[in-house]
Amino acid sequence: MQGMKKKQEFEKYHRDSWHSLSIDPKAWLRSAKHLKTAADALHKSSLWPAKREPYDDQKSAVADFHYGPVYMLLAGLAIETLIKGIIVVKHQDFVKQQKLSGELTNHNLIDLYQTAGLLKSKEHYNLLLRLQNYVVIFGRYPVTKTKQDMQKLTDTRFAGQTDPNRIDRLWNFLVKRIQPYIQ
Repeated sequence: MQGMKKKQEFEKYHRDSWHSLSIDPKAWLRSAKHLKTAADALHKSSLWPAKREPYDDQKSAVADFHYGPVYMLLAGLAIETLIKGIIVVKHQDFVKQQKLSGELTNHNLIDLYQTAGLLKSKEHYNLLLRLQNYVVIFGRYPVTKTKQDMQKLTDTRFAGQTDPNRIDRLWNFLVKRIQPYIQ
């Protein structure tokens, strides 16, 4: 009987802490920062030359080809997590019955950005679309699910540009949007 009571208390604690974390913008920001820190560490590592000119030498080209997609995957996940944190503080009803709703369990950065109530900007739209492709495909797999999907992505595919400055600008924009909700 004593063991059953402890198990129930343990389960209640985790249910309550899960819910608290799921709606806490600070928790979402913290997770996003971990991903962004990993992306930045990779990009600033010795894998890339210190001077970043697009394809200025073979080392840059090799680093961009091999590690660029992984950098973009991590940066995309960081941006995605930050956007989802903004959504959660505005739409706490997306967290119910001990589960995240479907609106929060996808990688469609364009839709998530709009759900967060952020205004469309051409610069953000294009970058979000590229990051989305890395999160869903190019950072993890060598090809899309179908040949037709690959043909659709030719305009947004990796072109040797990891865009760290644009990613940082988008990151800073999003951090400014979530910080008012952090106590």
